[in-house]
Amino acid sequence: MGIEIEREKTSLVLFDYDGVIADSLDIHVRSFLAAFRDNGCTKVNTARDIIDLYEDNVYRSMAALGLSEEEINRILRSYKGYQAPFLDQIQPFPQIKALFSDLASAGHRACVVTSNTAEVVSAALRRWEISGVDEVLGLETAKSKIKKIHMAMHRHPNRKTYYVGDTKGDIYEGRQAGAVTVGAAWGWHGPDRLMESRPDYLIHAPGELIKLMIGGQFN
Repeated sequence: MGIEIEREKTSLVLFDYDGVIADSLDIHVRSFLAAFRDNGCTKVNTARDIIDLYEDNVYRSMAALGLSEEEINRILRSYKGYQAPFLDQIQPFPQIKALFSDLASAGHRACVVTSNTAEVVSAALRRWEISGVDEVLGLETAKSKIKKIHMAMHRHPNRKTYYVGDTKGDIYEGRQAGAVTVGAAWGWHGPDRLMESRPDYLIHAPGELIKLMIGGQFN
């Protein structure tokens, strides 16, 4: 009984990677645009076009452009090749490393739920010496973040679940999965656009999440 009570006091915190943990927008846009171009997709031509894909689940947005699953997978393979030479240039946002350390110290569990690959994310976390991440659920696991959030919830029962995302699509999927949604205003969609998706909380820096999860001082 004591163990169950202790688990109820701590939470499961799920994070998107690109735009929440990693300051990767420029490299992502450059690589994704090149992948669309090389695969003959003329409907995605600008940085705004890329960012707009994340109004929903990015793969569902790509399908809405008329792309088949085979075409989407070809674009993703091209994207992976284009981004590979630049991965070492990507850095975490300020306060991120301290955030994961503080969450772990307080007994909270953290996972990454991302549309990127687990290989890329895990390598970055090692490079940045970020600890306190239980697992990374990436593209290899499922294309739906809802499914990945449910998987994480199943593995960590009796914990209130938060999903921290920086796009409207993140917030929609987090809510549909039953998580408390936290909008990261420093990410790709920014505070005004994020508020259109009505997250449960909007934070402007990782340190605010520390207050929410540990200090109980979030208002």
